Amino acid sequence: MSAMLVFVLRLLVVLSAYAFIGWIGYVIFSDFKRQITVDKKQSTVPPIKLEAVFNQVITQKGFEKQEIIIGRDPACDFPLNDETISLRHCKLAYYHKQWWAEDLDSTNGTLLNGIPLSTPTVITEGDELQFGRAQIKIAFH
Repeated sequence: MSAMLVFVLRLLVVLSAYAFIGWIGYVIFSDFKRQITVDKKQSTVPPIKLEAVFNQVITQKGFEKQEIIIGRDPACDFPLNDETISLRHCKLAYYHKQWWAEDLDSTNGTLLNGIPLSTPTVITEGDELQFGRAQIKIAFH
């Protein structure tokens, strides 16, 4: 009888160990699944609105994408038809939960609030970019 009791106790210990390992796997899987859901929600890009003033004409356009190319090329996201603007003049990109402006080695350069833009720089509400004769005001919705 004691051999049977020892066998049952060993069986209970082994089943408990497998149940514990299964529970750990379930918790890790649930946490991983929840983290993916949180990352998807956080990866959404906040809307940005660009308002260009060029030759006393105001052009506005809103974007909800992670990267915006501004330039003279009609294929750009925000095209500006002026010979003082490079084909691909400037890039606005959303990463690290902030909008950044970067000059794309343009011929005449990019100004951010009157200061030459030499490295990628964080932009905020109300900042003004200048490309040649065009001025662009930044607004977040």
